[in-house]
Amino acid sequence: MSAASGWRLSPTRSYTQPCKGLQSECFSPLKYPPDALTASGGYSLSMATLISKSVSTSLCEMRMATTDRGICLLEMGSPERADREQSELEAAFETQMIRGEHPLLDLLESELDGYFSGQLTKFSVPLDCPGSEWQTKVWNALIEIPYGETTSYGQLAARLDNPGGARAVGLANGQNRVSIVIPCHRVIAADGTLHGYGGGIERKQWLLDHEEVNSGSGLFAQKS
Repeated sequence: MSAASGWRLSPTRSYTQPCKGLQSECFSPLKYPPDALTASGGYSLSMATLISKSVSTSLCEMRMATTDRGICLLEMGSPERADREQSELEAAFETQMIRGEHPLLDLLESELDGYFSGQLTKFSVPLDCPGSEWQTKVWNALIEIPYGETTSYGQLAARLDNPGGARAVGLANGQNRVSIVIPCHRVIAADGTLHGYGGGIERKQWLLDHEEVNSGSGLFAQKS
């Protein structure tokens, strides 16, 4: 079903739409048709496609998932974390996640191959990431951190006009379900140390080292 002007946003849920490339429009509000309105006042996505599969990389095995609009999951953390995120997505899209194949999963797998081989520094796969207004602001800001560079939680909060909001940035960072593509691993503490990462600190370090080697930047080059 195609979008049309005049569709309203759910008063109780926040959804997002994909775009070509990784620009801020990736997370602009997605509107739904009136006939999707449910009795509870939300919008049903019960006809949505939600397909997942596992992919092996040089770092670890990851679980990825997509809708017909874009990638909504790329998880390298514990099975419990992946299961929790699956439940969140099933609730948001009001459909069950199933194992299978999808062209967008093929595209993501191809781009991951390029990333891990050091040939790809920016993803073009579209995204479909449900989240709050604050979460989507943080996720968009993460996408703007260049390959091979890092920023601190406080610096990111300041760029989002929320001085002192480092903790809020950290929470939204941890709620990112699409690792690497939305590069939450590029956010570090103000003193340069590595803090919480859903995939584990060792993998965060691995990703930063990988990008440093393939970008030619100095270790933990800071984004001003």
